[in-house]
Amino acid sequence: MTIEQHRDLAGEFPELRQRIHDLKAGSSEFRALYAEYQELDNEIHRVEMDIETPSDDFTEELKIRRAHLKDRLYGLLTGRLHPAEDTEEYVVRHRFRVPVDHGEVSRTWQERGFSCDTFSDPPGQEWKDFTHGTNELLTVVDGQLVVTLHGSDYTLNPGDELFIPRGATHTVCNAHTGSTLWLYGYD
Repeated sequence: MTIEQHRDLAGEFPELRQRIHDLKAGSSEFRALYAEYQELDNEIHRVEMDIETPSDDFTEELKIRRAHLKDRLYGLLTGRLHPAEDTEEYVVRHRFRVPVDHGEVSRTWQERGFSCDTFSDPPGQEWKDFTHGTNELLTVVDGQLVVTLHGSDYTLNPGDELFIPRGATHTVCNAHTGSTLWLYGYD
């Protein structure tokens, strides 16, 4: 029997480390699936170390369940699978201190492989049904935006960060009575 190493998600998907951290902190659905994945991975590791000795069929079933969970988690991480409706899956509230420091956001996003540019929208401005070939991050500096993504509306205030998966159709609307200043970046 070949002994496998633990298959921690951060090790499996190093480019998604920050996203894993964000979802573990902000999404109960992701946290529950991640805990189940870790439990299965630990059980498989105990079997491979001969600490436990179940049947080969049971061990194979555990590995298949772990692979299915890994696929589901990867889908949530990349936005290929949509979370349950009315979740905050794509938002990290209060990600940045207010007042938002453009330099801090730029450095943080650059470390994560994202650009960082500034945009200002007048009251009522709406950017309807956009899609991009890359992932996008968005943070409000001053004002308020409402972003419609996968049929859910996300109201963003200064310091909140929204992850928009590549290929996801989204609408951005300035919901503030004045201009809204916001930052966006692509990976």
